[in-house]
Amino acid sequence: MIKCEILVRDTTFLAGFSFSGPFPQSFPSEAVNVQQLLENRKSDFLPTVNTDIVFSPYYVCETLATYFACYEVSEGAAIPEGMVTFKLPGHTYARVTCTNKTITDGYDAIFDWIQTNGHKQLNGACSIEIFYKKDTEQGKAEILIPVE
Repeated sequence: MIKCEILVRDTTFLAGFSFSGPFPQSFPSEAVNVQQLLENRKSDFLPTVNTDIVFSPYYVCETLATYFACYEVSEGAAIPEGMVTFKLPGHTYARVTCTNKTITDGYDAIFDWIQTNGHKQLNGACSIEIFYKKDTEQGKAEILIPVE
């Protein structure tokens, strides 16, 4: 059984790459591509940056999605050339923990849980996928959906 819960996250500073394109046609293939691009450039980050955890905030509207693959950085840190950096505001999230292999089941579970427990997805805020080990199907993944 997949467990869902409420989590409050503070503001996070992120740096990495993004892709914006038609939804759903471009996904998940472009999400995988942008994550691979980040993986290929992880040695460009300072040694103080934890490159074992990939943060992938995303925003989806009817026909367009923007998806990021980033590492958490310190505010004002030097960012490798060609990457974007931004501040992801803190929010209250519904969170589910799953694996890379069961991420689809994780999405089903979290949206059911949000509805069943009377929460409402916060419009205009990014949802986040967090990957702890991208190189294995059993690697831990989390899905965070902003709620009010």
